[in-house]
Amino acid sequence: MVDVPLCRVDELSDGVMRHYEHIGYDLLLVNLDGTFYCVDAACTFSWADLSQGVLDREKKGVVCPGCGGTFSLETGQPLAGPPKFPLEVYEVHVVGDDVVVTFVY
Repeated sequence: MVDVPLCRVDELSDGVMRHYEHIGYDLLLVNLDGTFYCVDAACTFSWADLSQGVLDREKKGVVCPGCGGTFSLETGQPLAGPPKFPLEVYEVHVVGDDVVVTFVY
């Protein structure tokens, strides 16, 4: 396992979604009500960049800008729409002022 700092806590305000790349992994990092979530950034149906989608606060999900499907930020599972396959979910920790994601290669 490898811990990778993606950003500082104050760089990602509440309700903001941002795309990051780490050694070929496209990641979506989201701050939702002070909790950070990290999942794959590409929709499993349309391959659209989920960071360009819409945050669904009620469902704790992200809506794909390509197909309109919704994925859970907590589990990666499709909640609505055409996607059938889940997103990979990455463990996120706040360490000091940094948002750190854990990878298993």
